[in-house]
Amino acid sequence: MILIQRESPSHWYLPDGTPYHEVVRADGNGLRSVTLRDARKVNALPSVTNVLGVLAKPGLEGWKQEQAILAALTLPKREDEPLDAFARRVVEDMGEQVRSAADLGSSVHAAIEVYLQTGESPENPDILRLFAPVKLWIDEHVERIGLVETVAVHSQFGFAGRIDLVAKLKSTGTWAVIDFKTQKMKPDKKGVYQASYYETWPLQLMAYFKALNSAGECSRRLEDIASVVINSVEPTPVQVKVWPREDHESLWQAFNNARELWCFIKGYRPQPAEPVLSA
Repeated sequence: MILIQRESPSHWYLPDGTPYHEVVRADGNGLRSVTLRDARKVNALPSVTNVLGVLAKPGLEGWKQEQAILAALTLPKREDEPLDAFARRVVEDMGEQVRSAADLGSSVHAAIEVYLQTGESPENPDILRLFAPVKLWIDEHVERIGLVETVAVHSQFGFAGRIDLVAKLKSTGTWAVIDFKTQKMKPDKKGVYQASYYETWPLQLMAYFKALNSAGECSRRLEDIASVVINSVEPTPVQVKVWPREDHESLWQAFNNARELWCFIKGYRPQPAEPVLSA
């Protein structure tokens, strides 16, 4: 387990937990993304999100399709513009919306990390607006902070991932692995914003949970996993789901099945290494 500074999302980690997402180009001119071939050379471990990439995500894909439809409906077609050219602009516009949402989520996550580590709030008013409900939830519901932005390596099963937070919750009195999600919530018929919880979220959390335990994280007894959802449309109260403990083992089995499928598809299975525990 390694405490490291937040970086751009990494699909790979070295066995010691160091992010491994770029390597120097063969001609020495800049960097390029790590490939499976690169990973094989150093026994790199896939990230949890990398592993879960083999699973269909209908919720995410549906949202992307919605962005494409909205772009097609709202993007003005230029005079005498061929349909194929207009279609390319629609796809570009959709991609911009997806990137914008990802950038906003990263900014909010960064603000949460800074607050958990230093107690300081963001100065950017746009980020502060969405961050305020998260701060309120942390102040009211987090009794103790254990780990922030920690990379946990499961040496035996060959994967790693960055964990947003491990904390003791006042509501349950237990230590939980917590993941923050930024989401464009939609209001229901009564105008109340409701979060959507996706099936891969608890699998991701359970992988982190098991990785922490495998690394010898014994100073605190982990019992729960929780998703904290932040509304990126309006600064409404965050919505929290503590996933049922009775589902933990089935969630772990489901993640392991995905990991086996990932290894089969990639034709690559990282070799077990010594347990990792450092801060």
